[in-house]
Parts: sequence; structure tokens; C-alpha cells
Amino acid sequence: MDLLDRAAGIRRLREAALAKARDTTPALFLSMFGDPDTNPLGWPVSPLGNILANSMQNGLYRPASDYGEGTPILRIDNFAGGEIVGSKGLKRVRVEAAAVALYGLRTGDFLINRVNSPSHLGKSVLVGALDEPAVFESNMLRFALDQSRLRSEVFLVMLQLPQMRVALTRNAKHAINQSSINQRDVAALRVPCPPPRLQREFANRWEQLRSIIAQQERAFAIAQEAERALMARLLG
Repeated sequence: MDLLDRAAGIRRLREAALAKARDTTPALFLSMFGDPDTNPLGWPVSPLGNILANSMQNGLYRPASDYGEGTPILRIDNFAGGEIVGSKGLKRVRVEAAAVALYGLRTGDFLINRVNSPSHLGKSVLVGALDEPAVFESNMLRFALDQSRLRSEVFLVMLQLPQMRVALTRNAKHAINQSSINQRDVAALRVPCPPPRLQREFANRWEQLRSIIAQQERAFAIAQEAERALMARLLG
């Protein structure tokens, strides 16, 4: 059991290191830009709808009978912390080519969950490179930013802050077991726009942090697997 305790200790250390690395990103944002809800540094503020590169669009609805094969579709359980998780295991849906063209995801798209339980309402993700064409589900809306006004990296981290999630969902409509926000609510979100130079600096440092977090995630996964394998060998 001493070996098992040691393996569990290593796993806990890796988990703590990963949590610390993840906490660094919001801390960096707040140190460079301040609280985006109160804007203590007095950056210019704009409604989100005024700094978009395109119009907001709700996602694709298909009945349950259309699911099972076809084009990958991004759902609320496929993103966390602003990033897509399990992209290789996306559910698939039968859709015509015209729908794929209309609802197909592009690198740089933002998705915000607009209809769900209160705990999931306002969750967001920035779409990166995908292995194949994919669409997004109807309970989300998407848009892209005018990068000359606000960089995607800055806005992504901003959206993950609890105070911005509260601001985004402040005017939500609530029903039994479900809440919703609409395009007007999202477009009205007031967003600080720091100077481009500072945004570029943040984006560079954010990329470095992402690399560190990825390393810590791999180390944690290895520690978890080692603990499970040792437990199976000792107790099996």
C-alpha cells in the first residue's frame, strides 16, 4: 500500500500544479486589464454588438432521429473553460450540404450557450482548428470579433471570469429547469477595449500559459493512469 499512497501523492501534486497553472490565466488578465465589469482602469467600453465582424447567428436544430451519423455537431457538453474538449468524440447528425455551409464552424468563431439550465447558461468557447467540418447546435449562438477592436484571446479569457458570466446572464429569462438569453442580451454586453499594444502583449503571454497548462495536463493524465494501473495490479 505504500506504493499506492506514493502514487496517489504524485497524482495530487500534479493536480494541484495543474489547478495553479489554470488560475494563472485569469490572474494575468486582472493584473493587466483590471476587473472588466467595473473597469477600474477606465478603458474605452463598447457594447459587444458594436465590435463584431459579422452578425450573430443561432445554431442548427435537428430532431433526435437525425442524430447518429453524418456531420459532427458541437454541443454544450463539448466545451469547458473556453475550449473544445473531446473534439474527436463529437456526436454526429445528418444534415444537407447547404446546412453545413450555413452553420459550419470556422476558426475564430465564438459560441455562447443561450438556452440551458442556469449553471450552463452563458458558457462560451472560441473555436480553433477542427479535424473536419462541424456544425453547432441550436441552443448556442455564434459570432466573430473585429480583431482591430478586441482580440479573441482577450475576450475569451474575459468571458470565463465569473463577473462577466454574471453580466452576460443578468437579463436572462427563467422557466422551469431552463433559462435563456437572446441575441439582444449578448449584443448589449458592455466590453472594455484596452489599447491594441496591451492586447497583443496579453495574447503572447496567454499562448505561453496555454503551453504550460498543456504540459501540466499531460503530466496529470500520466499520474492518474499510473495510479489506476498500480491499483489494479495490487488489488486485482
